[in-house]
Amino acid sequence: MTHLPLLSLEAARPLLRNPDRGLRMETYITLGTPLEAYPGSAECPFAKLQDFVTKYEDESPTVAQLYVYLTRYNEKPLDALAFAQLNQMLALLREHNIRALLRFTYQNEAYSDASWPVVEQHLNQIGAWFQENNQLIETTIFAVQAGIVGLWGEGHNNINFKNKYIGPAFDLLLRVVPENLFVQVRNIDLLHAVSPEFRHRLGMHDDYMIGELHGQWDFFLGRSGAAEHAAEANFWRTINDGEMPWGHATYYDKPDGHPLDTMAALPILRQFKQYALTTFSLEHNYRENIPGRRFSMHRWRDETLNIAQLQQETLPFHPALLDPNGNINAFEYIRHHLGYLLTITNFELDKTHVRFTIQNNGFAPPLNFNSLSLVIDGTEHPIETYDKFALRSMQSANYTLALPQGVPQKRIGIRLARRAGSPLCARFLNNTPFLNGTQMIH
Repeated sequence: MTHLPLLSLEAARPLLRNPDRGLRMETYITLGTPLEAYPGSAECPFAKLQDFVTKYEDESPTVAQLYVYLTRYNEKPLDALAFAQLNQMLALLREHNIRALLRFTYQNEAYSDASWPVVEQHLNQIGAWFQENNQLIETTIFAVQAGIVGLWGEGHNNINFKNKYIGPAFDLLLRVVPENLFVQVRNIDLLHAVSPEFRHRLGMHDDYMIGELHGQWDFFLGRSGAAEHAAEANFWRTINDGEMPWGHATYYDKPDGHPLDTMAALPILRQFKQYALTTFSLEHNYRENIPGRRFSMHRWRDETLNIAQLQQETLPFHPALLDPNGNINAFEYIRHHLGYLLTITNFELDKTHVRFTIQNNGFAPPLNFNSLSLVIDGTEHPIETYDKFALRSMQSANYTLALPQGVPQKRIGIRLARRAGSPLCARFLNNTPFLNGTQMIH
């Protein structure tokens, strides 16, 4: 058995560029005329995106939550201009190697929403756009948030859109969004509004994570039965996202509520585990634009987690990323363990077979990666027994593969990709060459 070397925390920075996981940024585009970022901001959405890319250069996000506001079209169909602007935004994200967590929405503090007939027409148009832009969608969209309803697409305070149409709207959305994309909803009531036939594709986005497993504004909501709902949810089967409230806010926005800029990491991490979280917001409660003030996630750079805490909380971790004393600061822990964190172990090679194990020490499986191949001298050999759902948090999968006869077998690697032939590939924690999307093991 060959023990493949591992990256230390100091050397593991390239793993932060792994696609479809990790700390994510956010950005906005309001389609139509005038073209804006956030509705009413008078900012150019393309310049705003560049500002966010520059702001978070050190954090290396590979995902951006993209709010697509349809506010200008509340009373009319979408037009060619709107789709051209959306395509331009996605192409710009692609230039930065950032994939979109896409949310269509209408309503913010200053602008109202659309009625169901308009929304229905827009969703059908969006469905045609998905079909006509397969390559763009494949290379730029990470997952979709249901959005549409209420303030910021969070499913509350809607005005013109009536609640009785939420189920039909989300069902239609799931019909028009390509089947290989997961769709996220804001809370359990919205999930239950969706027809059972679509629920296997539904993940969640909890936009008010404050360390309460069943809070008033949580995904499960603070009410009787929340614990039962949580026990039934298999969130490791779907892609899930979360964010904290703004750090300048108070507890549940109460005038006398305590400030939310000093929340400890560990209670939030319990929610990461509960949701098998894949992505988490950098924009909220981290580096907000208030001079001289530090916010919760920035403080987590000074909050130490030790191996005993991680084990007691049954939180996923890889020992290679801890310091010699078994410690890691909470910020570094989060950005390396969100989503998948994969390692190749137990590697054996003889004249006829290769054997190895893939271990996942992240919070979630590599759910957007559908192709695992053994690469021998540059030729891919698909591994038919690969099951992405087997790589749950702290789980592993073993592979024994016969080597093709007559192959020189000079170089052997493992390639985990979005699909066969896709350039979207995952890098492993092993300290071996990563060449053209392939982790070399021999």
